[in-house]
Parts: sequence; structure tokens; C-alpha cells
Amino acid sequence: MKTSVVAALNAAGLYKTTGRIEEQMLKTILPNGEVREHKMEEMDYSDIKIFADELDIALSLQNEYVQSLFAKYAQDLVNLIRVINVETASGFKGAVGSGRQLDCLLFRAEQFADPDLSIAAPFAFRASWIRAIGAAGNLQFMCQPDNLGVNTHGDLAMAVNEGIAVLGFANPAAALCIDAIQVTYLAQAKNIQNLDFELANAFVGDAIVEMKQPLFVYPSETARIDARYYRAGNDEARPIGLWVKMSQNLRALATS
Repeated sequence: MKTSVVAALNAAGLYKTTGRIEEQMLKTILPNGEVREHKMEEMDYSDIKIFADELDIALSLQNEYVQSLFAKYAQDLVNLIRVINVETASGFKGAVGSGRQLDCLLFRAEQFADPDLSIAAPFAFRASWIRAIGAAGNLQFMCQPDNLGVNTHGDLAMAVNEGIAVLGFANPAAALCIDAIQVTYLAQAKNIQNLDFELANAFVGDAIVEMKQPLFVYPSETARIDARYYRAGNDEARPIGLWVKMSQNLRALATS
């Protein structure tokens, strides 16, 4: 099952050391059937190579199911970077990037708002993926760090120079509490998805569920994820994906 981001992009003809990929348009379909277009900036193939090499290094110790997810959507991740590069216009330089040059980071809890708090940024972010669930119910999972109220926050909003990709979910909790999610993209609710963690990957010891349709949130767009918790307990559900930002916005150790 396992493959690499490098291998996936090489097979697609995108893993090269020289040349440039031309400007293109990317189309996405909203839940109501509306087609939305995004411009993908031309980019040096060497930048795509940097992205692939560094992402494979970051994934090298990850579960093979996680590695396979990133490899499966490698081209889509490159498309996300190219859409963001329309505004930044400085390419993807990864770990050696500076200023407006792009880099990416695998998801960490501190990047996301804590839905159970009612205060705004910079104090509203999660300290951990572990979440105490008091009773069965519907709660926000991914939202905006604002002060609108506990689990009534606005949709997570991307700046003009960033974007995220959510490919799936993992849950190492001993006693699972969550069994479904619903994505809202650009204020339009998508169909719910079950998170059958009890059945997922039973023979490798890791509960990992792939999104039936990955969530890509492009610059200046909004999205939210709501979760269904079916019992009380300490849940540890966490998204699998990455956040693409300008290098100058990846220098705060506590929250970047």
C-alpha cells in the first residue's frame, strides 16, 4: 500500500529539477453544484521537488496509511501550493524559505482554535488534541478562533496567502467518542461522513479514516468541521493534513 510523495509526483511527470509548469485553472465543485475556479500560478519544477522531498522526510516515520494518503493526493497538494502562490508569487522553498516564500507544516493541535473556549485569538487555540466530552451531542471540531461563544464560532477563514488540506482523521483514544463529521465549505454543508474508527485498520493498531472527499480550503475561503460525539469520555480525534503558509508566518514556535 505504502508509496511516497516523490514517487507519486514522479509518475505524474511533476518531479523534475529544471523547467517550469505553466499557469493553469483549477475547478472545484461546491455542494450545490456550483463550479468555482482557482488560478494556479506557474512554478519552477524545482520548487515542487523541494516540496516532495521535504514532505517525504516529514512522513518517513508516520504510519504507512498516513504516507499513502499524502501520496494519493500529492498532485492536489501541489495544486493547493500553486493557488496560494498566485498571491505570494515567491515560490515554494520549504525549510530554507524566507519572507513570502512558501513552506508547509503537518497539522498540530496548536494551529487550531479550541471550540470549547469562547475567547478570541491569540488565546483560543488548542493545547492538545485530547478533548473531554461531557455528554453525547454535536460539537464544532474545526472553526475560527473568535469570541462568538463556545461551539458557536465562525467558519475557519484562510488569509490570502495560506491554505489547508484535510485528507483524513486519526484517533488513538483508548475509548472512542466520535463517530461522524460534517464539513461546511464556503457556508455550504456537505454530506456527513462516518468515522468508523472501531473498524479502521484493526490489524495495525492505528485508527485512521480517509475522508471520502478531501477538504481543500484555498486562500480567502472558509470551512468548518462539526463532529458527532455519541458518548462522554476523552476523545483524541485529529485531522491528517497540512497547512501551507508563507515562511515569515512559520516562525512562532507555539502556534505556527
